[in-house]
Amino acid sequence: MAPMEIEFKKKLKEIEKKGFVKSLRKSDTGIGYTLELMLGVDENNLQDPDFVYEGGAIELKTQRKHATSNITLFTKEPHWEPCKDIDLINQYGYTDANGRFGLKVTLTTRGFNPQGLKVEVTDDRLNIVHTNDGVVCFYKIDELMEKLRQKLSYRLLIVLADSELRKDGEYFHYDKAYLLSGLSEQGFKDLVNEGKLVVEFRMHLKASGSARNHGTGFRLNERYLMKLYQNKELIMD
Repeated sequence: MAPMEIEFKKKLKEIEKKGFVKSLRKSDTGIGYTLELMLGVDENNLQDPDFVYEGGAIELKTQRKHATSNITLFTKEPHWEPCKDIDLINQYGYTDANGRFGLKVTLTTRGFNPQGLKVEVTDDRLNIVHTNDGVVCFYKIDELMEKLRQKLSYRLLIVLADSELRKDGEYFHYDKAYLLSGLSEQGFKDLVNEGKLVVEFRMHLKASGSARNHGTGFRLNERYLMKLYQNKELIMD
C-alpha cells in the first residue's frame, strides 16, 4: 500500500484550534491513536509507518510535552569479546527479587554502576567497561547508527501535546510540531556521553545454567529524541 499523503501544516492547524480533545484510547498509545484518527488515518494502516509530506516519505510520532519515561530505541547485542553474555552474568551478576541469578542493569557514561560497569565512547566504538577488567564487550558506532536508521526514519514528524487527566479520561492539546531530518552520529554520541541515552542488560541464568538474554536495550527519554537529528524545522507553533 502506498504511503498516505497529508498536508500536515494545514491539518495540524485545524486540530490545534480544537483545543483539548479526549483520548480515544485508554492507554499510553492514546496520544498517537487519537491524532491519527483526527488526521483521517484508518487504524488498518497503522502498520505502514510512512506518510508523504512535501514530496518525501516521513514517519509520524506523537509525544506528551512533559514525558519522563524512557523508550527503547532498539535492541542489539554487542560484540562479545573477550566475554560472552553468560560470562558477564557469572562474573558481575546478582540474585534478583525472583531468586534468579542475573544481570539486569542500566549502564551510562556517568560512572560505574554497583556491578562496576559503565559505558565508554570512542571515535568508532561504544565500549562496555569494568572498573577492574577493562573492556568486556563493545559495539561499533557505524553498526549502531545503521540499527538506528532501521528504527527511525530519516525524516520524522514529531507532534507535541499538552495532556490533562480529567475524571473521564486523558485529554490532549496538540499544539507544536517539528519536522526532523538527518540522523546525527554526533548527536547520538553526545546523548550517550551526557548519560541521557543508556544501555540496559536484561539477562539471567536459566535452571539449566545457560543464559537467557532478553536483548540489550538502547533507551532514551522521549524528550531528547530531537537531539538525534541534525535538522529541525518548526511546522506548527
